[in-house]
Amino acid sequence: MDLINQFIDNYKKKFNYYESVGRLAAGQLEAVLRSSGIRAMVTYRAKNPGRLKSKVLRRNAKRPVPYRNIKEIYEDIADLCGVRVSLYFPGDRLQADQLIRDQFHILESKQFPEQSKPPTYHKRFSGYWANHYRVYLREELVQPSEKRYCRARIEIQVASVLMHAWSEVEHDLIYKPLQGTLSKEELAILDELNGLVLAGEIALERLQAAGNERIRSKNAVFNNQYELASYLYNYLSSNFRPEDIELRMGNIELLFRLLSSLKLLDVKYMGPILKAVKFEKDKRNISQQIIDQIISGNEKRYLAYQSLKAAGSKEDEERLKAISAFFSQWVPLEALLNRTTKRSSRSLSVFNINALKRTGLFDKDSLNQIAFLRKMRNTLIHDIEVPEISCIRELAEQARALNETLLKLLEPEKDEAD
Repeated sequence: MDLINQFIDNYKKKFNYYESVGRLAAGQLEAVLRSSGIRAMVTYRAKNPGRLKSKVLRRNAKRPVPYRNIKEIYEDIADLCGVRVSLYFPGDRLQADQLIRDQFHILESKQFPEQSKPPTYHKRFSGYWANHYRVYLREELVQPSEKRYCRARIEIQVASVLMHAWSEVEHDLIYKPLQGTLSKEELAILDELNGLVLAGEIALERLQAAGNERIRSKNAVFNNQYELASYLYNYLSSNFRPEDIELRMGNIELLFRLLSSLKLLDVKYMGPILKAVKFEKDKRNISQQIIDQIISGNEKRYLAYQSLKAAGSKEDEERLKAISAFFSQWVPLEALLNRTTKRSSRSLSVFNINALKRTGLFDKDSLNQIAFLRKMRNTLIHDIEVPEISCIRELAEQARALNETLLKLLEPEKDEAD
């Protein structure tokens, strides 16, 4: 048996492995795109053995030195496992790029069109528009039983739904012809179809822009996380320079569910909330900072948010009780600090350390303790880090004691009435 047939037989034994890799990668991508508010269809496949053999034969024929062993063939073929992201709107490629770079370990990436290869036909249109990535799964984002899948290279292709359809036709007819080389007439028709696809992409971009314009109206209502995500992207791009916002969008789906549960889906509610958020460059992403603005100092909203998160939580019961105990002490403290800030600055409804400093009411130790408890609050509410149960209980006691001390200092009359 020659080397290439040996390779194909070996690959057939690993076919299920590569299919599992693709399923896992596609599942991760689909989840993160959906939660970030990007409309897309995600599919995956392991390379068909018949098509793989044809590809290996073609590549071997073009090599200056033929393949010498099976390992060399595996190293040369990068798309044994492939994931395809078909975006509804081509303008979302930039956001998809950032999500992929966060979710996977990137080996290399390519943007198309590229002009490195001379065309076989004088095209009038620019051809294939897409982003390609060669990646590995990140070990920290998979289950222990799935770590073996992190050794496989994956090719991710990102393009619009229209471009993927055209490229599939073009690729099979030009690169895998079953009836000989295409005629000039056939190539011209493919070029014409490419022009129609590019015109279709322009129409999709206009459709997206029209939808964005509709939800800018103060009378509009967010119907889903995709409309909310579009609104937020537009707000950030209109009000901040790209270098000033290096934060990730985060889980827009969860933010949408919170707004829905609180009946705050009208666009008129979102404007003031966004204006109040400073978008600090800490461990919180954009959706988390917006959520913080919404729930700050409000026990009912905290409970609503914790309930939404608990629905998919895998935390043990004792840890959840400890976290709940902490927030039962933190929320009154946060509400007190918000009231104090609002009295001294009408433009702020949620406290920050600089605003508290400007009041002149807090000593250095109190400010440091508030900053520490606020940092721990962020890690707990957003699952950035989860301390030991004993540590969480100690934090709850610190919040209770600090609230009692500050209540006597800042609102003595209210404290006496209580």
